[in-house]
Amino acid sequence: MWERKKSIEPKVMKNLIYLLIPLYFICISCEHDPVYTDVTNEDPGDGGPGDGDPGDGDGNNDSCDPDVVYFVNDVKPIIVSNCAVTGCHGGGSAEDGIELSDYSGMMEIIEAGDAEDSEMVEVITEDDPDDIMPPPPNLALTSEQIATIITWINQGAENNECTSTECDLTNVTFSQTVWPIIQNSCTGCHSGANPQGNLSLTNYNEIADIAGSGFLSGVINHEAGFVPMPFNSQQLDQCKIDQIDEWINQGFPDN
Repeated sequence: MWERKKSIEPKVMKNLIYLLIPLYFICISCEHDPVYTDVTNEDPGDGGPGDGDPGDGDGNNDSCDPDVVYFVNDVKPIIVSNCAVTGCHGGGSAEDGIELSDYSGMMEIIEAGDAEDSEMVEVITEDDPDDIMPPPPNLALTSEQIATIITWINQGAENNECTSTECDLTNVTFSQTVWPIIQNSCTGCHSGANPQGNLSLTNYNEIADIAGSGFLSGVINHEAGFVPMPFNSQQLDQCKIDQIDEWINQGFPDN
């Protein structure tokens, strides 16, 4: 009995091997291909300056972080309106070889992460009227505008943008909504002793005049027959346009 069992065992093992070999190849053929993730659109951090897109992968932040200062939304309008104008640092001019109409030009006088050591901050906070920028008789930047630029630089001076699709039109006022937009995007050209187009936009009455005539809405919406504003710059983002139009539709109150 023992002898017979020994003679059968090798055959059983052999048969098992024959069965396992095709089974192995069947398993190999059913193995899924590895799944590769395209990391180019992933957010490597917390959504702050320099991080990726935490939203739909378009390269921009779709949810505006109130603690982040964005170059395109917050800083560029101030610089373009007040500094990158014809005869100074834009519009075909580059005084002292400095062009400030785009990000790369601005970075020539900025130390990312160090506002205190940035030439831009030095000149906009200068006390000497011969050295301060913008130069007289142009209006100096406000403390709020300076603080915005300083915060952006200290946050890393990234070429960032917030493209949130959310736009609050429920609490639009002149003082808290419209005036900051005009101040940052328009008063650089439309202020001082010789405002562009002889149009000054430094207070409520001046802004209300062009709001009531339809001129303000026409220029910011780039309507036919109007010179597009801001001049020689990109159009205001749609939310800002909608907020100004909402204020106009309310009867442009001084609120």
